[in-house]
Amino acid sequence: MANEEVKDNAQLKATMLNCNLNPSVADDFAEFEATLAKIDCILQNKAPCDDEDSKAGGDAKEKINFDNLDVDKVRLKVKENRTVINRKSLEEDNEKQVKDMNQKSFMEQVEKDANDRAEARAKAEYEAELQRSQGNEAFRSQKYEKAILHYDKAIIKVKDSAITYCNRALCYIKLQNYKRALKDCQYVLEKLQERNLRAWLYQAHAYKGLKQDDKFEECVAKAREHNPKQLAYIDKYIKQLEA
Repeated sequence: MANEEVKDNAQLKATMLNCNLNPSVADDFAEFEATLAKIDCILQNKAPCDDEDSKAGGDAKEKINFDNLDVDKVRLKVKENRTVINRKSLEEDNEKQVKDMNQKSFMEQVEKDANDRAEARAKAEYEAELQRSQGNEAFRSQKYEKAILHYDKAIIKVKDSAITYCNRALCYIKLQNYKRALKDCQYVLEKLQERNLRAWLYQAHAYKGLKQDDKFEECVAKAREHNPKQLAYIDKYIKQLEA
């Protein structure tokens, strides 16, 4: 067995010598693989491998001292290079998979958040509508303070309902709390709906109650400007207000 190993090593050394292989300078893996292909060619008794550099008239490569060649190190070098390449490819695949998973998870979370917000909004609007309905019922019974309490609760649930603010403003007008009515109307016009007819008319009503005629006239003019198709209704409201 030992004699066969010595024979194999001797044959490998002779083959590498024939191919001008110099492991000390063959750090480039692609070149090293090409050289191994030449070795395989010779070992299988195929066409001999020509030295391209010799054909081109180039300088001969430095020859290695094959008496001191460690064949096991040569084999280990090939194995190490292949391991590095395989590990790099695996790391790149893992990074891509992680990136894809992160993107997918992000999109799933965005969709979940959107659904959660929509569900929460629907629930809040339902609860706000219940409170507003109770407030309207109290208003019709001329229980304005009670109506305001219900409108307050409705606004807590949904803070961007112009209808609820206008309803509460009218309650304050009925209670002659004109300054509070102005706040609700101004919030609607500045934050929610600039053209809201009820907000302009209730604001005019509040200024009328505060005896600020200039502001009253200004609000009426704005109501007409923003709602030209409702002029008849505006005139009727103002006439009742001045009666």
